Amino acid sequence: MNNKNQINIFIVEDNKVFTLAMKADIETAFPKMLIKIHSFETGEKCMEKFMQVMPEIVILDYHLNSKYPEAADGIKVLDWIKKANYKTEVIMLTRDDNIDIALKSFKHGALDYIVKTETKFRKINYSLFNFFKIMEARRETKIYKFIVIAICLFVAIVVGIATAIQIFSPSLLK
Repeated sequence: MNNKNQINIFIVEDNKVFTLAMKADIETAFPKMLIKIHSFETGEKCMEKFMQVMPEIVILDYHLNSKYPEAADGIKVLDWIKKANYKTEVIMLTRDDNIDIALKSFKHGALDYIVKTETKFRKINYSLFNFFKIMEARRETKIYKFIVIAICLFVAIVVGIATAIQIFSPSLLK
């Protein structure tokens, strides 16, 4: 069952215990939101499911090939994700507090870069909170845009009718 309001989050992390802890923390932090979390140990497994689910956000480990040396690293997976759907946002997660990796992540399209420190879950939830606010603002913008278009069409129709009456039957307006 795919709910229209459901937010799909992919976690791509080769540490199963860390993944379970992160999943539980996210679900606890956002109890009223309809969130479905999918987890994958490699980017390749993530991409097998990516096009079916089209997640709104992916939390992606930079060092995916530490446990599975043949697996693609986080930057490569980030490129695959952005190529498949540029609207999917990616939070890059790493144990490296390295400005070059952060800049590289942003250059490849990451929304955020979080270092795995003792505050990592709080930072992930803060980043998700900001992303949810952006999604809400985008939804509201679409609604307002629709309302403005509807008002403009209504005004155009009224002006068109008034103009037609004035041209074809000017005595009606007097």
